[in-house]
Amino acid sequence: MRQTFDETTRPTFGREHAPLIRKAMEAQGLDGFVIPHEDEHQNEYLPAANDRLAWATGFSGSAGAAVLFRDKAAVFVDGRYTLQARDQIDPEVFEIRDLVQGGVPAYLQAEARQGWAIGYDPRLFSPDALERLKAAAAKAGAEMRPVAENPLDEAWGAQRPPQPQAPVGPHALEFSGEESAAKREPTRRWSPPRPASPGSSTSAAAT
Repeated sequence: MRQTFDETTRPTFGREHAPLIRKAMEAQGLDGFVIPHEDEHQNEYLPAANDRLAWATGFSGSAGAAVLFRDKAAVFVDGRYTLQARDQIDPEVFEIRDLVQGGVPAYLQAEARQGWAIGYDPRLFSPDALERLKAAAAKAGAEMRPVAENPLDEAWGAQRPPQPQAPVGPHALEFSGEESAAKREPTRRWSPPRPASPGSSTSAAAT
């Protein structure tokens, strides 16, 4: 899969899809749900079938997240996507917030409520990221709850594109610029510098 710049979303996605996700959340007893950009493989550039954040919000950038509560929601983007987010996200559905300054953990701590269950798909988070979310939710008296079935995927349903099935092959030379063997050769020939022996001029200069 190669990155493209084709427009694949509409600002209406949030208005169209958020209610569907909330309905699936309610069926699972969830008060909130965290939607990361990353997929099951922690990829940055995603096949359409795994671009959950884009389908939920309309935002198609390569980094971000969203939190969907029963009565409010927010999308988190970094400084690269400030203008893009304004163009792609319906502000009546999602508040736009900074991904780096506070980000999702700060939002959970401030906006979650005592006793709430906030769902997450455990396939989509690194252990470190998940620990930060759990700690933030706990400070608000809420619980991060893993889901067996992703409510976003349930809402997406038959509209979800199929997973890519293209065969895997070597990166073409026209894109890589150099053969793989040529790239590996400098690494094969490299050897780490030897430490200076005691009493050498290098050692004496260091002291």
